[in-house]
Amino acid sequence: MIPAKLFMSSLKKHRHGCFFALASLLASLYSSQAFALPTDKNETIRGSADKLTVDQKNGVATYTGSVIIQQGTLVISADSIVIHTNADNDVEKMVAQGAPARFQQQPEQDQGLVTAAAKQITYTPDNQRLLLIEDASVEQNGAVMKGPRIDYDLVKEVMKAAGGTSSPDGNAERIEIVIPPKGAKGDVAIEIKEPAKTASPPESAIPSSSATSSANASTDAPTN
Repeated sequence: MIPAKLFMSSLKKHRHGCFFALASLLASLYSSQAFALPTDKNETIRGSADKLTVDQKNGVATYTGSVIIQQGTLVISADSIVIHTNADNDVEKMVAQGAPARFQQQPEQDQGLVTAAAKQITYTPDNQRLLLIEDASVEQNGAVMKGPRIDYDLVKEVMKAAGGTSSPDGNAERIEIVIPPKGAKGDVAIEIKEPAKTASPPESAIPSSSATSSANASTDAPTN
């Protein structure tokens, strides 16, 4: 990864507007207090991408091609990352897309690393929320949640997952929660489960029409 200062200085000198817009964007990221680990906000911002487009008027910076944005323990990697800023150059949200896009951060010194993946990840630094859409998963300390859509509040450590109807046969996807007993060695897994289907009885268990007729004839025959 390329340090932010070196990454910005690689822009051509005649693109002064783009240079200063990117400088303001990175400065706002650097001064943000939203990152959970106390030391993250003091870390150097590092970013790399194959291409960068800055829309100064709308406060949008679009990184494309093997994108990585990092500050301390916070790392977002994706095929593309779009960063939206407000009039004060504060970051409002980051939208990452990939196959999959990935996010990781260590909330506190004594807590495990949070890793997340989805085809689309939206991160809002102001309230520290992650919205993961399509093939979403979140993992921390062996506990796993998977679903079509996951809303994760990093501050409250609350995850909400919603099922969907995206299975090939049209059945609604559901979320199954498995919590091992306290002290047991095992992971907490929350995964998508399709509704159980009623199994059809084997053909051998279904009497044929000829067999039924024979049985009826035997029953109706007079006894001596």
